[in-house]
Amino acid sequence: MIANRFLRSPAGHGGLPPLMLAVPALAAVWALLFEVPRFFAVISSGPGATDFRRFYAAAEVGIKYGWPHIYDVGRLREVSLPLGAGVGADPFSLFYMNPPIVAWLLVPFTLLPLSAAFSLWSAANVASFVAASRLVFPRGGFVWATTLLISFAVWPSIFSLERGQMEPIVYGFAIAGLWMAERGKQRWAGILVALAMVFKPQDVVLLPAVLLICGLFRAAAWWLLTCTAFLVLFVLTAGAEGIGTNVAVVWWSASADPSFIAKPVIAPFGPDLSLLVGQGAFALLTLGAAWRHRRSLRIACAIGLIGTLASGVHLHVYDSVGLVVAAWLVISESAPSRAELGWLGLGILCAQLTALQITWPILVWQDIWLVILWLRRVVARPAPLGPQRGLLDQELLPIAMRQETRRVPMLD
Repeated sequence: MIANRFLRSPAGHGGLPPLMLAVPALAAVWALLFEVPRFFAVISSGPGATDFRRFYAAAEVGIKYGWPHIYDVGRLREVSLPLGAGVGADPFSLFYMNPPIVAWLLVPFTLLPLSAAFSLWSAANVASFVAASRLVFPRGGFVWATTLLISFAVWPSIFSLERGQMEPIVYGFAIAGLWMAERGKQRWAGILVALAMVFKPQDVVLLPAVLLICGLFRAAAWWLLTCTAFLVLFVLTAGAEGIGTNVAVVWWSASADPSFIAKPVIAPFGPDLSLLVGQGAFALLTLGAAWRHRRSLRIACAIGLIGTLASGVHLHVYDSVGLVVAAWLVISESAPSRAELGWLGLGILCAQLTALQITWPILVWQDIWLVILWLRRVVARPAPLGPQRGLLDQELLPIAMRQETRRVPMLD
């Protein structure tokens, strides 16, 4: 990849990092210093009120009563009530609506007390985020450190960790899939993107379409095969009872839980139909923008992540971690102008406002960013390890030429 001209700016006097990197890095450190004690307080005193408790309880229900019962609210209540304060105060807090793979994965964690299991889960999330950032910024250094500090300090990332959600793990799989695709390993790319999908579909739902648009047909086929295998496994383990309970719980929550109900500001076709039409329009805009940038897999994937959030009908604040990962891809791939860097800085401010439950700025900001990336000039760049464009075109090349292409940098 080509390094960002701004991020490659020479160090200041005495070998110090550039001021425009040092200032946000210092601000991020201060933000984390205030957040870390609060996070450990959640681990020690209130893990029962986190979303992680839902995953933990579902795993216990599966072990004790069988996997068809992991969506049974009565069983979840029975297992959850002994887990501490905050459980049962809100009827919706007892529901488990995630794909079953999360509960399966949590089975070994049930051998530990809830606080210890939450600590281990949090460590896995942090490690996934760090590993994903290193795949995007392989050279490390102060650029990577600054980006990582800011990424951890923004409120959606903090909130994800506090709630015990899995966004860092989900996006870790997605970035690992991108890393594999850049190296021509399409089978693993498809499998890893599928793992991200089966953990949390609403965060990466447009990425398979991006794979197809960029010409990674084998990766898309492996994604479909892997998702189908997980679906078959779900059907076999949950049975008709488990599937029926899951559908009933999701339907009831979507119609009764205020946090699941969204109404559009402008509703010319009525609230429900207008919402679907608007979200569908953003999905089409995303696919069009990805097509325009199909020769740059990173930019196309960034557009896919932003468009997934812009067109999503079921999102929470912590899902906006996808915007952080999209920013990694955009910065690492090309040389954003000062105006684009300023727009990213505004996005950080909008993300922080969600801590005050002011969410409309980040929603508007991400929609505008999607349009900005659509209109962005497509810049040809050298690619060191078989460029995405190469993966699109190399399907027609002999194997010998394909191997040579991977050794010799090419221009888009």
